Amino acid sequence: MAILIQNAEVVSATETKRTNVRVEHEKIAAVGEDVVAESGDEIVDGSDQLLIPGGVDPHVHMALPFMGTVSIDDFESGTIAGIMGGTTSLIDFAIPAKGESLLETLDVWYEKSAGKAAHDYTFHMAVVDWDERIAEEIPKVVSDHGITSFKIFMAYKGVFDVNDEQIFHILEATKAAGGFVNVHAVNGDIQLMLADRFAEQGNTDTRYHALAQPPRAEGEATGRVIDLGAIVEQQVYIVHVTCEPAVERIAAARARGEPVWGETCPQYLLLDDSLYDLPDFEGAKYVLSPPLRKKKDQDVLWRALADNEISVMGTDHCAFTFSEQKQMGRDDFRLIPNGFMGLQERLPLLYTHGVTKGRISANRWVELCSTNPAKIFGLYPRKGTIEVGSDADLVLWDPAATDTISAETHFSRCDYNVYEGFETMGGPTKVWVRGELAASEGEFVGTVGRGEFVKRPPR
Repeated sequence: MAILIQNAEVVSATETKRTNVRVEHEKIAAVGEDVVAESGDEIVDGSDQLLIPGGVDPHVHMALPFMGTVSIDDFESGTIAGIMGGTTSLIDFAIPAKGESLLETLDVWYEKSAGKAAHDYTFHMAVVDWDERIAEEIPKVVSDHGITSFKIFMAYKGVFDVNDEQIFHILEATKAAGGFVNVHAVNGDIQLMLADRFAEQGNTDTRYHALAQPPRAEGEATGRVIDLGAIVEQQVYIVHVTCEPAVERIAAARARGEPVWGETCPQYLLLDDSLYDLPDFEGAKYVLSPPLRKKKDQDVLWRALADNEISVMGTDHCAFTFSEQKQMGRDDFRLIPNGFMGLQERLPLLYTHGVTKGRISANRWVELCSTNPAKIFGLYPRKGTIEVGSDADLVLWDPAATDTISAETHFSRCDYNVYEGFETMGGPTKVWVRGELAASEGEFVGTVGRGEFVKRPPR
């Protein structure tokens, strides 16, 4: 049965217009004011609502083994949470341990995602060391698996990090294979040295997690990897940008015409490092890397979003429970599992604090949360747009809807929410995943396991 969505304001990255959208066989079949219902069509009235392409979250970690535990949301709960907030595609990270095969790691990620995702997904492939086998596997990851984005870490010294020589090789190899790199850009030597120094001095509470990763360490690493990319003439995507020193380097590179993108996340726009001073270990809820920054950095990030210096809004969704998992680091901030939620909250928070407050337009909201990540990561025009032939990943959005974020009502398995009590304006009333209704009026009505792995072409 086909679906005709009528009278909604269709919002794309470039324009807003009232029109009709017809969905048939999982795809968008027609768009236009003159598109009318055919016999047997289901008609959906979109009056007084926006119709947007489903969100694409390019930065999540589902069931990630990390810091002695495993992140609490898997491909089932994570994709459901995404759908309930208007996201219909995600990109997870397949991360090997040092010395492990990229291809064998992919098999593990295929297994953990199979039959669980409620919407479509794909992977970034992390590269955490460099040798002859890695050099041989990178082209196969692209050609055989349709994975064109490769994650490197400059942080997490001795665990995931790669040095400058290895980065250079990875930049060259991914370019030759038709891929590019995502970078966690924080100076890992500084991070480890400061963290250990604080611990030796007996400074082990959550405040020192942030102090061990100063903004300059993020800015330095960001500039360094951008320069290495420029030498190789390779594209570079900087994940979870948090602060002015990093924004400055990204903006300068883009002004030079270099192929550099920056991504930030809601937490860096709305939360600040004063939360690390909360009593009774409450600050551990907000421990992630890079850490939360000063309020002044929020202003810089908002401006960068509006000026296209930052191109994408991700989440770095990597949730751990407070009652158990975060307690692992009660006596030492270095042992607190890094990460928290954001999948369900991303679109409502950016709409509330961006669009309704005049910081960005509704078109820019769609561009940041859907169109740009789809374009950058090779999912466009299948995802990230409302065009004939695109997947019918659609969100009917009520701009007048109100809600209050709470762990009691979110769909993550985490036992707290860092945005507890935040009021939002605007929210999804209906969400379709490839033409199937997946959420309606706050209820998940989709199909677990319906999500498919999406291969992407070489760049």
